[in-house]
Amino acid sequence: MKGIHMGTSIQNLPERDVFWKSTWGNRSTDMRNAVIGCSAAVLFGLAVLLMSIFSVANPQSVYPAEDVLAKVAGPVEVRVEYYLPYPGILPDSSLYRVKALRDKVRLVLTFDQETKAEKELLFADKRIGAAVALIEGGKVSLGVSTATKAEKYLESAVKRIIALQRDGRDVKSMLGTLTKATAKHIEVLETMMESTGDEGEALGKSWQMTKILSQQVQQTLIEAK
Repeated sequence: MKGIHMGTSIQNLPERDVFWKSTWGNRSTDMRNAVIGCSAAVLFGLAVLLMSIFSVANPQSVYPAEDVLAKVAGPVEVRVEYYLPYPGILPDSSLYRVKALRDKVRLVLTFDQETKAEKELLFADKRIGAAVALIEGGKVSLGVSTATKAEKYLESAVKRIIALQRDGRDVKSMLGTLTKATAKHIEVLETMMESTGDEGEALGKSWQMTKILSQQVQQTLIEAK
């Protein structure tokens, strides 16, 4: 009996088993793999179909909103790609006076004019960032005064670099940096002016000054090329 069992041919199997055996091989393993493969294919097809229907009903889910707006309303305004440094200690801290004094000493001890302008720009960037943090924290008056001081540092840096350019020094790289920096400061000031109400009048004056500085930097950069 043992020999007969081991030697059973495929013809002696039930018709259903013959079909699965000839089609899938080992029924317990290959059939499972086949079912999984067919299921995956069906699910993938359904996913593609649903995405196609969804994209027709809601094109903004497939195409970025900027692309859709660009096709309908023209170019979209792009924010200035210039990143402000971390402001560090804010003016509402008791230690801020030490920081401000340190900055002034660093400028006094810096004799190269381009390096001094770079430090002035750094101080301007940190202060405008501090102004944003203060206004967001509800300390509007202190934030406004901090922003005006930031623009004074920026003004000093711009005037210093323009003077160096007129003296024949190659400062095109710094002029390029100042082009982005002034544009960023204008952008930040405009945002702050929208949220400060009546106290934003001083920001308006700083904004106008920075707009002029931006134009001067751009013109000087054109002349330097």
